[in-house]
Amino acid sequence: MEKFVGGRRLHSNQKTFDDSLPSISIITVTYNRIEDLRETFASITSQIYTNIEYIVIDGGSQDGTLDFLRVNDDIITYWVSEKDAGIYHAMNKGALTATGDWIVFMNSGDKFFAEDTLTKVSEYLENSVDVVYGKFESIVNDKYGYRTYQRKPYPLSIIWREIPTCHQSVFVKRALQVKYPFNTLLTWCADHDFLAKLYVAGYRFLEIPLVISKFDVSGGASRDLLSFTRERWSLCRKYFGKSFQKDWYFINEYKGFWFQKNIISKIRELLPIQWIVAIRKYRGIY
Repeated sequence: MEKFVGGRRLHSNQKTFDDSLPSISIITVTYNRIEDLRETFASITSQIYTNIEYIVIDGGSQDGTLDFLRVNDDIITYWVSEKDAGIYHAMNKGALTATGDWIVFMNSGDKFFAEDTLTKVSEYLENSVDVVYGKFESIVNDKYGYRTYQRKPYPLSIIWREIPTCHQSVFVKRALQVKYPFNTLLTWCADHDFLAKLYVAGYRFLEIPLVISKFDVSGGASRDLLSFTRERWSLCRKYFGKSFQKDWYFINEYKGFWFQKNIISKIRELLPIQWIVAIRKYRGIY
């Protein structure tokens, strides 16, 4: 498949970073999601903080994405459209292209929480820390209705089983992102694997009291939760060793997801939608 490239950098028009402020590389990975890309692009370009560069890695979309990138050639720092080997391969490509001090991934459909998000986050991007992370807002829009909820990060003490927060709310020093690329053999948890690797290596994490990103998680229902558990179980053993307590946690989770997939989901499909909505409200799940 043919490769197309563009952006300000190729025209020797890349904006010079202000060395007195943290420089941030925002990377968007996309494939045939033009409408979602438009939303992400609007969120990024509306940021008040300007010491940034914007990189788009497209997997060779055929839905008008290439035309969109060309139209915005003078705004995007660098873009490429070509076939890749999946989302984590594309994210690694983006990191290698970045030149900022810090990297954050905002893929198609992802948005910053507010126009001043980067301005607020930049106050915490210091040389004394390696990973800065915060809260996120999830959006769910399915047959049961539209709802949002915010979640603060999990404590680092349980990073052996849970990623602290989503990659959209994580800023990592570019040097580390390049040194430790995402494991492209993983389907769901390469971002979790990456953060666990940094944690056990002793790099410095800083949780900040900000909601950084928001994104639609409705598509998460398509995730194979059983393989999701297997990947996290594997990375737990890889970085934290084997233990009965940790293995028992994943065994129980696997059993729960199996029950959810084969029993609960089938029962739910038989119930009237209004019943499900009522149950969700009763349980406080919006």
